[in-house]
Amino acid sequence: MSLEDKIALMCVVGTPSTRAEPEFRGRMAQHRFGGIGIFPHNIESEQQTHALLAEVKNIAEDIGSLLPYYVSVDEEGGTLSKFKSFFPYVPGNRAVGLSEDPEAALLLGKIIGSELHSLGIPMNWAPVLDVNTHIDNPVVGVRSFGEDPQLVAQFGRAYIQGMHEAGVAVTAKHFPGHGQVSGDSHIVLPECELTIEQLMEGPLLPFVEAIQAGADSIMMGHLVFPNIPESGGLPASLSRFFATELLRKQLGFTGVICTDDIEMGAIRKNFSPEDVGVLAVQAGNDMILMCHTPEFQSRVIAGILAAVRDGRIHESRIDESVLRIRQLHDQFRMYQASAQPIPIEQWGEAALKLARMTVKVSRDPQGLLPLKDSLKYLLILPQQEQLTQADNSGSAEIRLASQLKDEGLAVQTCYCAMKPDAEQIKSLIQQAADADVVIQGTLNAHLFTGQLELAEALAAVKPLLNLVLRNPYDDAALPQTAGCILLCSTSDYSLRALVECMTASK
Repeated sequence: MSLEDKIALMCVVGTPSTRAEPEFRGRMAQHRFGGIGIFPHNIESEQQTHALLAEVKNIAEDIGSLLPYYVSVDEEGGTLSKFKSFFPYVPGNRAVGLSEDPEAALLLGKIIGSELHSLGIPMNWAPVLDVNTHIDNPVVGVRSFGEDPQLVAQFGRAYIQGMHEAGVAVTAKHFPGHGQVSGDSHIVLPECELTIEQLMEGPLLPFVEAIQAGADSIMMGHLVFPNIPESGGLPASLSRFFATELLRKQLGFTGVICTDDIEMGAIRKNFSPEDVGVLAVQAGNDMILMCHTPEFQSRVIAGILAAVRDGRIHESRIDESVLRIRQLHDQFRMYQASAQPIPIEQWGEAALKLARMTVKVSRDPQGLLPLKDSLKYLLILPQQEQLTQADNSGSAEIRLASQLKDEGLAVQTCYCAMKPDAEQIKSLIQQAADADVVIQGTLNAHLFTGQLELAEALAAVKPLLNLVLRNPYDDAALPQTAGCILLCSTSDYSLRALVECMTASK
């Protein structure tokens, strides 16, 4: 391989449309990129997705790339579900955490792995192993299994096992833990005040477990640790201390280390393309994700090439990464050869089984469960918004009302903004007058407190049952005199399992 080809092998890019030709073929002819990421804008239908992936595979074969070609996707379930328009829309990590049963995480990994295996995608940029210790965290939230490092570690191990059984490799993220910050690295470069000792006591535990469980790759997070001077003030993703000294040497990880996408605001706003690729390689990353802008990608490759030629990076350092990438491709082939995915005709059944494990009744002090045919219900549902770039659940309707009506219940439905104002709250209270019971769904009411104000006002006038549809932290903030069911999901299967729970023995 030429030096240029070795460097390109370390780079993962994207394509802007639902087709890979001719734009992707032209760029692959210029640089033999090591992989491609698939994003929501690449996906329209199952047939189209298969066609896109077939095009990518053919181009990779034509230019002599390593096969099976590195194709990956952030398929986490829940709020980050790329294929929900044609595959079962399953609950995500935090919903699964409600089960307190690692078997649920294994099943989640196996369902998602089975879907990816059916598409021929060999790698998933999951599981998220961030411990969500900062409950106002804007970017992790329900993408985390929970707030307890031991639980996250157990569930991460189980998820990895399920994914491997289905025939797909995994990327644990975002090392050394993105769950304790208040900034979104898609936009800014967040700071984490923890010391290395504090990291070792909590956020790093799931990654230690993932390494033991055979994680194939680990993704570095874009966040700065001012109280860890060894990091030199650099983001973990560009820090030799985090990637090489801590992850590679101290924790003994031998697989592929990759950056989170370096086109995210955290990096792009603070480093030039020419510098960021050099820093990433010097830190010890084997693969660099940059999935959106061709000019940016070319400048990153040019920067690394110049650094090797002028001696800032030794070519042997590049060769180390090439070897690990080749070994990863061997793993792809091994997983695919031994894959035991869930048969496609059983996916729906498996998704419903998983959803049933995740519904949790927190309290029912007014004895509102099960719901009764003889009562009139007002169902107030929040209108979903995209809360982060790592979220494709925004604007989707929460399809609960029809399922309740199918059970023969008298249900009137109203919709509420995630940030309801005083006028909307007053209007909803007036509409509650004719109902016997109000059922109110909440989406991050602990952050969007207008929903809490609505809940308090409703609880003062009517029996109230709250449904926590996203972060579980709403539970403690909602009226404790009202009933509460934790779902942490708006997936169709979660809603179906919720209806079963609410109408059991009706």
